Amino acid sequence: MTRSSYSIPALIVGCVFLLSGMGKVGNVLAFQRLIVEYGLGSFNVVAPFVVLLELLIGCFLVFNCHVKITSIFSIVLLILFSIIYSYAWLHNGITDCGCFGNYSFLQTSPLFTLARNICLIILLIVTVVTYQPNTVVESWKRITICTIMFSATFVSGMTYRPFAFVKNKHPFENVPISETQLNNYSSTTSGRSELMFFISYSCPHCVNSIENYKAWQLSEIVDTTSLYIVVDSSSQSLDSLRNLFIQRFPSIQATEIDKSSLNFIEAYPTAFMVKNDTIQNVILGELPSHYLFIDDINK
Repeated sequence: MTRSSYSIPALIVGCVFLLSGMGKVGNVLAFQRLIVEYGLGSFNVVAPFVVLLELLIGCFLVFNCHVKITSIFSIVLLILFSIIYSYAWLHNGITDCGCFGNYSFLQTSPLFTLARNICLIILLIVTVVTYQPNTVVESWKRITICTIMFSATFVSGMTYRPFAFVKNKHPFENVPISETQLNNYSSTTSGRSELMFFISYSCPHCVNSIENYKAWQLSEIVDTTSLYIVVDSSSQSLDSLRNLFIQRFPSIQATEIDKSSLNFIEAYPTAFMVKNDTIQNVILGELPSHYLFIDDINK
């Protein structure tokens, strides 16, 4: 292999890393949420650095820069990713590896994902064994890589929320439901667990939460789920918003509540998880996967 030749195995792995990074760079918050669902909690703050690292690895391998050391580092990283994903799959039931972010058509089953990682590791081992280092890195490659990384840093920063999953205690949290106004809206009997979800027709984060709400309905984490839509009865757009919601989610059962009768909802959406007649959790913002609350509800 000559100094100017490329390693085909490294090129293949580099393309995979680039696809992985590009799929997540535009929605780092979604990747943060997935890290939380994996059970890694506060480690979600490293999400943008993981995305940028994947892009940098991809650039180095594709542009034939520092290939050998990058391959060795990538082997360690893929082994670490595989261990973390296996833990999330076996312990928390997470099947979405989140490897390619917005490229949902590239998502695969857990076994296929692990098999793919093994294939990538084998390709990298071949690269380490056979590649002859090329110490010459042309200036156009450096400029291209710097441009890609600068742009990616800017884009990832637009959707990165370092404190998105830092939980501030709500005044209703750990309070008996009978001592709050929420008691007027509970649809279950005493002693049963319930998820009460309050949304608005015009809130995009509410709409984005509906699929997770459906998953809560199908799960056995809570006994009952209730959806309440807070409306402004004087709004001229109410009918059109209601019809649009029904068209999008015809199977969803919801109860409308006029906002004038509520004074305890500060933001939409807001969810309350009730157990043993006590408000155990208050979730502000988009409703996350029910997997995050398995341990809490089983306490």
